[in-house]
Amino acid sequence: MYKQHWSTQHVVRVREMPDAWTAEQVPPRQPTQRGRRWASQRGADIARYLSQRSPAGGWRDRHPWADGYLGTKQPWRSKMQSLCSLPIVRYQEPQEEDGLEDMTQLEDLQEAAVLSNIRTRFERQLIYTYIGSILVSVNPYRLYNIYGTEQVLQYEGRALGENPPHLFAIANVAYSKVMDAKHNQCIIISGESGSGKTEATKLILRYLAAVSQKRSTAPQILEATPLLESFGNAKTVRNDNSSRFGKFVEIFLEDGLICGAITSQYLLEKSRVVFQAKSERNYHIFYEMLAGLPTQQRQRYCLQGAETYYYLNQGGNCEIPGKDDAEDFRRLLNTMEVLSFSVEEQNSIFRILSSVLHPTSTSKNTRYPKGSQAALLGPDSGCGGGGHCIPLPHRVPQTDCQEVATVVSATEIRTVAELLQVSPEGLQKAITFKVTETLREKIFTPLTVESAVDARDAIAKTLYSLLFGWLTDRINKLVYPRQEALSIAILDIYGFEDLNFNSFEQLCINYANEYLQFFFNKIVFQEEQEEYLREQIEWKEIPFSDNQPCIDLISQKPYGILRILDDQSCFPQATDHTFLQKCHYHHGMNPLYTKPKMPLPEFTIKHYAGKVTYQVHKFLDKNYDQVRQDVLDLFISSRTKVVANLFFGHAQVMARQRSLVRRSSTRTRRYKAPTVAARFQQSLLDLVEKMERCNPFFVRCLKPNNKKEPGLFEADVVSSQLRYSGILETIRIRKEGFPIRIPFLVFIDRYRCLVDMWSNVIPNGANCVEMLRNLCPVSPSMYYVGVSKLFLKEQLYQALESKRARAHHLAALTLQRYARTFFIKRRFRSLRRKIVLLQSRARGYLARQRYRRMRHTLIKFRSLVHIYVNRRRYLKRKEDARRRADEEKERMKQELTRREVVDVTHLEIPAELMGLLEAAAAAREVNAGCVVLVPPPALQPDSQLTLPLDINNYPMAKYVRGHFQEPAFGMLTAPLAAPLTRLDEELCHEALGLFQLVGGTAQDPAPRSPARSLPRAGGRTSLSPWQILRFMGDPGLGGPQETLFGNYIVQKGLSAPGLRDELLAQAANQVWRNTNVNNEERGWLLLAACLSAFPPSAAFDKYLLKFVSDYAFAGYKPVCQRKLMHAMARSQLGAAAARAYPPSLLEWTANRKQASMALDLHCFNGDQFSCPVHSWSTGEDLAGDVLKYRYPPDQHPPTQQGEHGAV
Repeated sequence: MYKQHWSTQHVVRVREMPDAWTAEQVPPRQPTQRGRRWASQRGADIARYLSQRSPAGGWRDRHPWADGYLGTKQPWRSKMQSLCSLPIVRYQEPQEEDGLEDMTQLEDLQEAAVLSNIRTRFERQLIYTYIGSILVSVNPYRLYNIYGTEQVLQYEGRALGENPPHLFAIANVAYSKVMDAKHNQCIIISGESGSGKTEATKLILRYLAAVSQKRSTAPQILEATPLLESFGNAKTVRNDNSSRFGKFVEIFLEDGLICGAITSQYLLEKSRVVFQAKSERNYHIFYEMLAGLPTQQRQRYCLQGAETYYYLNQGGNCEIPGKDDAEDFRRLLNTMEVLSFSVEEQNSIFRILSSVLHPTSTSKNTRYPKGSQAALLGPDSGCGGGGHCIPLPHRVPQTDCQEVATVVSATEIRTVAELLQVSPEGLQKAITFKVTETLREKIFTPLTVESAVDARDAIAKTLYSLLFGWLTDRINKLVYPRQEALSIAILDIYGFEDLNFNSFEQLCINYANEYLQFFFNKIVFQEEQEEYLREQIEWKEIPFSDNQPCIDLISQKPYGILRILDDQSCFPQATDHTFLQKCHYHHGMNPLYTKPKMPLPEFTIKHYAGKVTYQVHKFLDKNYDQVRQDVLDLFISSRTKVVANLFFGHAQVMARQRSLVRRSSTRTRRYKAPTVAARFQQSLLDLVEKMERCNPFFVRCLKPNNKKEPGLFEADVVSSQLRYSGILETIRIRKEGFPIRIPFLVFIDRYRCLVDMWSNVIPNGANCVEMLRNLCPVSPSMYYVGVSKLFLKEQLYQALESKRARAHHLAALTLQRYARTFFIKRRFRSLRRKIVLLQSRARGYLARQRYRRMRHTLIKFRSLVHIYVNRRRYLKRKEDARRRADEEKERMKQELTRREVVDVTHLEIPAELMGLLEAAAAAREVNAGCVVLVPPPALQPDSQLTLPLDINNYPMAKYVRGHFQEPAFGMLTAPLAAPLTRLDEELCHEALGLFQLVGGTAQDPAPRSPARSLPRAGGRTSLSPWQILRFMGDPGLGGPQETLFGNYIVQKGLSAPGLRDELLAQAANQVWRNTNVNNEERGWLLLAACLSAFPPSAAFDKYLLKFVSDYAFAGYKPVCQRKLMHAMARSQLGAAAARAYPPSLLEWTANRKQASMALDLHCFNGDQFSCPVHSWSTGEDLAGDVLKYRYPPDQHPPTQQGEHGAV
């Protein structure tokens, strides 16, 4: 891309920044992106800068680009100027007693010096400190007034280092790099639980939303955060607002403005729904709902105080000092309104939450003591006097009794069933019975008390986790980006945890933190030192703590701890004890793994942050975590839409997983649902893959103390965090190394705006160093020249970026000043001319126009009304005509399609017939108007047709047995091996020849050409039943093509008298027991056409007449009877046995409509008659009928003797 440089008017090449730039490159936003706000927001900075100019020379002497406009070009080395007059403008100069803002400037890189610097700044209420571009944040356990609009404007568009360390500075750097480098960014926030990661995430989101106020999506993204906090955060012993799920938020930017967001959640701690340790709480939403719901709604959901529910009172304290649950619930309702949650959806959410609590209600009306889980379940018989109380899920049962569990509180069951809109009996069975499905039946096995409690807890955890996933998906659908865009991702994942009781969740959480620490080491240490080796820089490798062995211990195949857990979860007989023994067997000699000295169900792992002991109780149950099929079916049938959709979506996910397993497996095997550990490992790998595609920034959060007290700094607590997080090594590599690596060409192109230089400078190390030395005072230790890149210290790079930003800022102001002056002057001159002209003509023009407007207004209005009405009428008529035409076409199409019984379109058609059909399709119907519907004529001949008296003696079955080659009669859909009737050998060969030609069967090894001329009368021809089948079933036949095809078949009968009975027999065979009404109607139409042209033989005529009389299709019975009896009468009179030509258009039309025919007769004297005719009428018959009508029997017609006889 080529641009015209604004100072020297030279064409320079501006290139995109290559991927070789690392996370420490921090290009500021371009002035054009924020030029509209410079004049108002940064005028004070510009004035301060102008007031700081040296009095030794004028502005032109010190201006970096002033000489570029004057004189001739000189060699660039002699023309290069220093820009030391452009200072790095800081928000405030750091005081010595405040400590160092960037710890890479420490002279002594010992732990004590780093700790002292952090402590000094913490005591001065400065909680942020840099390590190059890495931000260290210390949680103050209080809110400082440093996150307002003033701070947003202070850090917006500024380079890193221009202002004191702040979260907004990191957010602005990521934002600027997205806009400048066009590459996705990622901010990784890490630290222990309670170190302030969640608050840091919210502040970064707040900053990004503040700089994107023009889009309506930003407020919705901000409102989604408190909603997810209420449902995903809880109080722990280390943090009053601990995130109990991992969150990866991707903020998508389009032209610098937020256009959408996607939130991914990882491993919600479902066990917290049913168990909390001492001094901990369940998720905030339960307490907020109970405290904030109005009395009427609490009664509707049958809710009581939080202390009455076992799921909420295990920690011993249901309140958090300083937190108003009722007020937070009101804010939550407002958040749901902003996120477009309907009232029905909100009620469904509260129903689900209430149903989770009710099974553990311990109100005063029940007979169980407070703190017991047995509010809903109990054994059939007493168990040592205290058998009604079921042990806690996380405690070992006190007795070995295995009484069958029963429901002792039917009211609670009915309440829960009513809330979830499910069957109470089904819910009771789901809690107290285990369902085993066999091939023939379902076996219900009663559960023990402990198993029933586990079943109840499993339902509660499933309900809550599915609800949380639905909320996340619901928010994502609302703020999902409409198109692909660049993004800034923020990772807020659970911190490292070492609690009094560490279970499966803590193992997964700490494994995730191990992986993030490995990712940090890879970016900061491994890749950076490899870059030094590639660029041949003298470098002494800095050792760092590599935690890859710990990751392998937990997850490496085949014997990692999580891999062993997955294997054990597949065995029905496996227990937590067998899992622990396998871990001891495979890892007992691993230095990072420690077995307990006493035979306790636990093991210890040495993490990067220290040793953690894990209790294996219920490891397998938490890892399996599958919803039983009977529970799934129960809740899918819920009448509450949200509940049914939750479980239906879960069932669909399980079905997709089963299909993927079957599709990927080459042999049949039993489906095994993925475990929680397997899903978590896969999601963690996907997360790391996403972050590797982004440019990462790191925020390391620290806890000043374990007591959550503001202002208290415990040195040993902070020191341990500094050691295991690798901050000391990070400071050392950032201080001794060169975190900024810029290719030579990119360096010259980027900073040529600060000097007056030629555009064709050779991009090498010497020119870059010369340019750098003229830009600012540097020492050899601040840079290093590599093979293809220039390596810079962070401080030097920030100084260069600050100067470049200031230069761009002043250039933009200059351009704005001159542009505004030009536009204002041009506008003034234009306005002055227009005003003078307007004043001279306005009065006269307005006076004339007013009258004209008044006169024409009514006319125009009336015209518009008429046009509108007429156009609406025209469009309506046009639309009606088009609709009727479409309906008629659709009706005809459906009519043709309904005739098809089998697919006959693949059958071949003789070439000559195909040519005739194509000609008929292309030709215009010229005789369509010659056949019209008329009333019955007055001339009616005497009908003397009667059925033979012995007609009942000629059933069709008798003829089939006597004359058919095989005694089978009925519709055929498969090829014939031989004709139906007995024919001469020559006729059989001819009859089957065309079938073999069309069908291509094995009986004809050498098929002949399909081209065959139309048969002539008296010649031999061939007939295929497939022609009849095609005529009856082809949906494409209609109109002239149908008539032509039918006449082609009739002509074959006219040409070969020996095939006439065969043709009539095949037509009768195809209409017998035909299941398709339209197909049968087409067959009777063909039979009527054949009877119009030739009669059956004397041996067949009465059988056919009997068949027609008994089984003719509705309306075709009289038609076929008359035609057949007329033909039989003609044969008895000794007349010609057949006609010479096939039926005419009039006959086809009359046969289709089952109507009689009439002809208009014109006499020489001018008389005109409408005379009835039939297919076997002759001219003599017609003349006789006319004479009988004109001259009754008592009159004689006049005669005239002429040359040719009487007339």
